[in-house]
Amino acid sequence: MNINIAIADDQKLFRKGMVALVGTFDGMSLIFEAGNGIELLELCEHSEIKPDVILLDLSMPEMNGLDALKILKEKHVAIKVIVLTINEAENFILATIQAGANGYLAKNAEPEEVELAIREVFKNDFYFTLPMLEIMRKGLVKKLQPLAFEKEDHLTPREKEVLQLICKQFSSIEIAEKLFLSNRTVEGHRNNLLQKTSSRNTAGLVLYALKNKLIDLSDFSFS
Repeated sequence: MNINIAIADDQKLFRKGMVALVGTFDGMSLIFEAGNGIELLELCEHSEIKPDVILLDLSMPEMNGLDALKILKEKHVAIKVIVLTINEAENFILATIQAGANGYLAKNAEPEEVELAIREVFKNDFYFTLPMLEIMRKGLVKKLQPLAFEKEDHLTPREKEVLQLICKQFSSIEIAEKLFLSNRTVEGHRNNLLQKTSSRNTAGLVLYALKNKLIDLSDFSFS
């Protein structure tokens, strides 16, 4: 299946470099590029073909990436977003995930990691490196960014089991096979988890699992 990509970054040289890089990835097509948040939202609104994944810089003029991300997730919930930035502060990362980001990439990431991140977000709805997960865990422990999560004891044992498998990057079909459930039942559990944890997406579920110690960093699978 082809993955449609959009890129938003105000630094033209970097943006054009990312455009060229994405063009080398098999099964990916660039739909459009934008230089700021307003332009990104307008293109998403009027483009006949919507992007599956957006690579989004946060430090942009006119409308920054974080504000654009919040609006984007309200209007186009199916579009997945990978944040591109040089800022790796704990509270900053947590804020972007709360806003609905599906993944996080440093701007100095290797080309192979960029491709991997796009494919993982497209397939599993989230992508984080082990160092990034550790930063997130520390941020949660320090409570630098308050999270609107309830205690984990309101989840059923089956929901906790599904959540742990989601964090291990199993797809709904794989979870269904592993737990001897129908795919529809697994999707029902996933939707219940999103509602009960007030999470926007799978990335939010990962934060919830880390915060409530339902999964350890060693449990995550990294390609």
